[in-house]
Amino acid sequence: MSLVFSAIALPELNLNLEQSSWFASLSAVSSVLGNLLTGYVIDRYGRKKAFLVNTIPAFVGFLFLAVAGSSEVAYLYTGQLCAGVSQGAAIYAGNVYIAESLAPDNLRFRSSLASWNVLSSVFGSTMTYVLGYFVLYKTVALLAASIALISSILVLVFIPESPAWLDQQGRFEEAQQARNRLGSVHKSANYMPIGDKVNSRDDFYSYLLKIARRDVHKPLLIAVTYFLIHQFSGTMVFTAYMVDIITVKSLPINSYLTTLICGIIMSLGQISYTVFLPKLGVKRIAILSSLLTSLATLVLAICIHLNDTVTGYSHIIGYIHIVSVWCIVFFSTLGINTVPYTILGEIFPTDAKGFASVSVFSDNMFYFINLMMYPRAVVLSSYGIFYAYAMVGFLAVPFVYYCVPETVGRSLEEICCDFTS
Repeated sequence: MSLVFSAIALPELNLNLEQSSWFASLSAVSSVLGNLLTGYVIDRYGRKKAFLVNTIPAFVGFLFLAVAGSSEVAYLYTGQLCAGVSQGAAIYAGNVYIAESLAPDNLRFRSSLASWNVLSSVFGSTMTYVLGYFVLYKTVALLAASIALISSILVLVFIPESPAWLDQQGRFEEAQQARNRLGSVHKSANYMPIGDKVNSRDDFYSYLLKIARRDVHKPLLIAVTYFLIHQFSGTMVFTAYMVDIITVKSLPINSYLTTLICGIIMSLGQISYTVFLPKLGVKRIAILSSLLTSLATLVLAICIHLNDTVTGYSHIIGYIHIVSVWCIVFFSTLGINTVPYTILGEIFPTDAKGFASVSVFSDNMFYFINLMMYPRAVVLSSYGIFYAYAMVGFLAVPFVYYCVPETVGRSLEEICCDFTS
């Protein structure tokens, strides 16, 4: 919900251009702290505790947003900063837990289940768009704060620790108990018990030195590069500035209603991804998504360009504009927005999962830069930025084909072997 909250709140806030761009971008800045914190907690204290890291700042952040007035910048910024920490903390831990715990006995569906972490994000985004259409942003913020509180209780009651992490710590009896609760018979074949030694200063530095290993730095480089292409293809900008992007002045259409439809389309795209991923695999679905998203972005750029120059066809161009935005939302959710997060829990070795937080850190930095750049780029050229997004999106096709490993139907050990050979 924090990811798209700015989209429904900005039209109701009394902020200037500079304040609006900061309000939309601050959650991306603070999510970096959540990334780094989760990266440490997930390896040192376990996957389950990493889930709990995000609940307190989420609760506090959305309370600030709920009580803030439309021009109370300090409250609004504080709320976005706190909500961003929770956003960064939650984005990765779920994928790691799912990959290690929920589908170790059925490799064909592991990636599909891992995408449920993104599916829940899409559901939160859609719910935010829907609520933003009917109620004030303050009411949405109160609901989000309540969800943060309830989620911590659900984690404590229902979720056992990851058996793979417990094996890694040498806590074999607890690992077996966790497997029993999960109904799994799988035991990780690639772990090195480290026990309590991780408390020592030397072991902390030894952990950092793992970056020199091929099975750590190679997937890290792939993830960072994918996130670079993903963010600068512009697909995430649509979530933060959806109302502004989809508004067509020449058409008497409610921009909030079209945004609500975007949220529904986003959910359909994510459900389609979950269904088709086991059949197509990561590489094919990512290439297909990148191609179609870039083509739709190119159409959108042309529409905006023509709308500025050919007034006689403004209504036709306006409708194509809206449809192209809907296509971008669907096709991007079908793969390019989802695949990089799905594979994070699969491509890193069990004893170095926390290093994936570095790639998520880079993702949020790219996201922040893009959010800050977008409103300024639109002022310079209303259509030029979308041409640039389309060109970057096309780069994802050769990158995925040559660099991204196929993960569907393969064990975590087999995937890690790709980076050591």
